Amino acid sequence: MQIPNIQTVINRVAKKYNCSLFSITRKKIMFHGVSNGKKLVLCSPESKLHVKGHGWFDLTTKQVELLIEADIAILAVRLEENKIYFVDFNELRNLLFNAKTLNYSSDEKWRLYIWNNYITIRGNAAKFSVDYVTL
Repeated sequence: MQIPNIQTVINRVAKKYNCSLFSITRKKIMFHGVSNGKKLVLCSPESKLHVKGHGWFDLTTKQVELLIEADIAILAVRLEENKIYFVDFNELRNLLFNAKTLNYSSDEKWRLYIWNNYITIRGNAAKFSVDYVTL
């Protein structure tokens, strides 16, 4: 099953916000730009769909810091079956801080689970409703 190309996401966001997006140094899934004088940050992780019916990805504390600093913060999760979940990170972030971080590598991170119509965060039972776009 195919996961959407990151360039497809970049192009869609750049067109919607009428801006150019550039890579953030050493952050291969993060991009920044300016839209109508506002700082925009895009984070676009990917995940396969697992047997349990969901996908998952981790957000590091550094990625979250970059998203929080932006006026427009977009999380665009790319999944198999050519699905993309576009999420306003500012609406999702409160759920992060009510969940514990994982610390199994050099950076603390949150584990997010992507279901068909919602996102959950490990350590937080709340469900964040989402819809996807199919390419």
